[in-house]
Amino acid sequence: MIFAGCGCGEAPPELPDIEYKLVITDSIGVETGDSNYMLGKVLSPVHSPDGNIVYLDWLKKALFIYTPDGEFIRSVGREGSGPGEFQRPMTISYYSNGNILVWDVHSTILFDSDYNYLNQTSWSGVGPLLVSAVDSGGFIGLDYSLREGENGTLAIQTLGLWDGNIDPSVEYFRTEHDFVFNPETIFDFSTRRNEGLWSCATRDGRVFYCWISIDELVIHGSEPDGTPFLLIEDDNVHRVRKTEDEIQTERDNFLGGRSIPDDYPITIKPDPYKYTVRGMFLDGEDRLWVRMGCYPGIVFRVYDMNGEILFHAMVEYDGDPIDLNTWEITGDEYGFLGHNTSYEEYQRIYMLELTKAE
Repeated sequence: MIFAGCGCGEAPPELPDIEYKLVITDSIGVETGDSNYMLGKVLSPVHSPDGNIVYLDWLKKALFIYTPDGEFIRSVGREGSGPGEFQRPMTISYYSNGNILVWDVHSTILFDSDYNYLNQTSWSGVGPLLVSAVDSGGFIGLDYSLREGENGTLAIQTLGLWDGNIDPSVEYFRTEHDFVFNPETIFDFSTRRNEGLWSCATRDGRVFYCWISIDELVIHGSEPDGTPFLLIEDDNVHRVRKTEDEIQTERDNFLGGRSIPDDYPITIKPDPYKYTVRGMFLDGEDRLWVRMGCYPGIVFRVYDMNGEILFHAMVEYDGDPIDLNTWEITGDEYGFLGHNTSYEEYQRIYMLELTKAE
């Protein structure tokens, strides 16, 4: 058990000792010019097993591939419903042999290491969200489905391993709660706490997950067969309230920059409190990077596979820390990538380098 708190009260706590910084060294993307560098909507930027930078463009409905230095190589795919074509591509993950799996909401599409179409699995509804491809076959996914229960409709959330069947062959986590239909279309995110998970996995099938929560930090680690091997608990976390600017930024980003007509029955209510954890990923050295939600800017707490804290790292940024609220950062054996998820910003993919803090 580990105790390493985020502070106390509702104001942001003091930063922990920052031993490393993630420094932006270069970027891909321009505002005007070559269409191959005018990024549409960036999703799931990753490094391929050969070190190239690859991302899904949700607007262009294609994969775009660049060298580690950011030089354009090629694009793969187009909009359509045929083999190897995309409708709503969202997430990508590589197998160690270079094959790539694309989650396209209603299907998972497999390409070989040369980006030739191999096959796809179609789902009757929205399939499991792709978390990570697993070299033993299949993928780790997060499924959210509705089923009839004894007292009404149940919302079921499952984190599991899918390897060819409709149902997962291994369940790492499963929860059920009553589904309540909201006819007024109110998106109240404060009611969705403890209904979602942050999760990540290695290619050999180790899985890590924690609740989306505002007042607890409990991270679980499971072996590929579902056997627990890691538990990180921090009982010294406290709620941190968002500023009005942060709440408005979330509301705007949720709407994609669009305004709501006065007579349209929709209400957006961001959670007034910051999530304890804002995401997690694994780097190439078997280290678990956990993005802490209580600090301004982007701060990671980095753990080893025994659950011991190795260090804290922070993205170096000279502007207002609120600007980073819509950024996502990931990393692997080839380095770190970041992008801004805001619809109001020109899209770029940032390459970052881990350096010792001065």
